[in-house]
Parts: sequence; structure tokens; C-alpha cells
Amino acid sequence: MKQAILDLKQAVDNLRECFEDLPEESFTEPVGEWSPRDLLAHIIGWNRYTITACRQIRMGELPAKLGDSEMDYSIVDAESVQLYITTERDLLLDEIETSYQSLENFLIFMKPEDWDRDFGVRFGEKTITIESVVRALIKNYNYHCNQVKSWSNRMDRG
Repeated sequence: MKQAILDLKQAVDNLRECFEDLPEESFTEPVGEWSPRDLLAHIIGWNRYTITACRQIRMGELPAKLGDSEMDYSIVDAESVQLYITTERDLLLDEIETSYQSLENFLIFMKPEDWDRDFGVRFGEKTITIESVVRALIKNYNYHCNQVKSWSNRMDRG
């Protein structure tokens, strides 16, 4: 559990660095379907959703946001993009930290035995645990950090 929290913190720090390296003028420019701003809003939302998902798992319920998986979470992501509407990069980066801090506090203060406990939650054939949800979030952070690096490299060359 402690290692996953450290891994998550590292992923948050890495993403922040990626965004700080991104040119300010490109922050709201779409790259494909999303702009870097939209990406930050998406991550803030997932920090918040992860807390809710962990609570639902502990109650033996499938996290509600998994219902959007067939749509590649487009509904969930659109909600976050609308909710965190500011175009101020520093405000969004601060909110990444705030939302992460809330998630970290939630994880630190939960019972350690709940971390990988099977509460009977299934998604298809897969057992959903708090650990698996947090590990998925870490992968999401790392994926998006690489995406931002790629965008930044393209902008430097273009």
C-alpha cells in the first residue's frame, strides 16, 4: 500500500513537471481531441472519482464510473472538462495537487487490510479492489505524462 502511494505521488510530480515544460501558449490548443488544459481537468476528475470508487468498492459496489468504460470514459471525462473550466494552468496544477492530496489522505487513513481485500466487486471476469483502482490511476498518470511530453516535443520541432 505504501509503495503504491509513493508511486502515485511520483506520477503526480512527473505529470506536473511535464506540464511545466509545456509552452504556456500551447496550453489551450487542441492536440487531437483534447488540449493540455482538458487533460489536466480529466486527471483532476479521476483523482476525485478514485476516492468515490474506493468507497463504493468497500461497500461491495461496482464503481459507478466503470459504467462509462464502453465509451472510453468519455462521459466522465467530459464532466471533468466542464467542471474544471479554467484556462489558468497554475490553478489547474494546484487543483491536481489538492485533489491528489485528498486521495492520498483517504488512502493513508483507510484500513490497510482493505487495500487488496476482495469485497466481491467484479467487472466482467476481473476482481476490482482498491489497489487495482489506484494502480489504474497511476497508469493513467504515466500515460498522460508521456502524451504531454510527445506534444511538447512536437511543438518544439514545429
